[in-house]
Amino acid sequence: MNKYIIGLVFFALCIIVACTDSSKPAAKEGDSCAKPVQDPNDVKPMALMMRSMANNCDSMRLKIMQGVVVDSMQYPLPPFWGAEPTDSSVLEQLFYNNANQIQQAYRTLMQNKDHQKENYTAVIQECIHCHSSYCSGPLRRIKKLPLDYKPE
Repeated sequence: MNKYIIGLVFFALCIIVACTDSSKPAAKEGDSCAKPVQDPNDVKPMALMMRSMANNCDSMRLKIMQGVVVDSMQYPLPPFWGAEPTDSSVLEQLFYNNANQIQQAYRTLMQNKDHQKENYTAVIQECIHCHSSYCSGPLRRIKKLPLDYKPE
């Protein structure tokens, strides 16, 4: 009878060991087991570029407030005006005019290192202007990007 119990325990251990996936790396302390959140929508390239620009602007805002000079190598302006939008009806002349204004304001920001606070604010104002007439969804996020400073 003891042989059967030992055999049964041994068999159960073999099954447990065989079913354990040893190819996965061991979890480290602090690792989350939660699955990453995925966007339920079919995100288009223009939307991804806009999100990247918003992240870059937030990072630039913090650096500029600390007195750090930002440059276009660290913060390139993605050519969002040439990417596929979520809604193709926005691709009209006014959209391209607004994109050109944003591009010009961005160039001024990157070329004039002495007035980055003012020029960064001008870039954000151009973004607000464009999004006021087109995709208003991210306006709440964009309106969080201006600098908290008083012009000299």
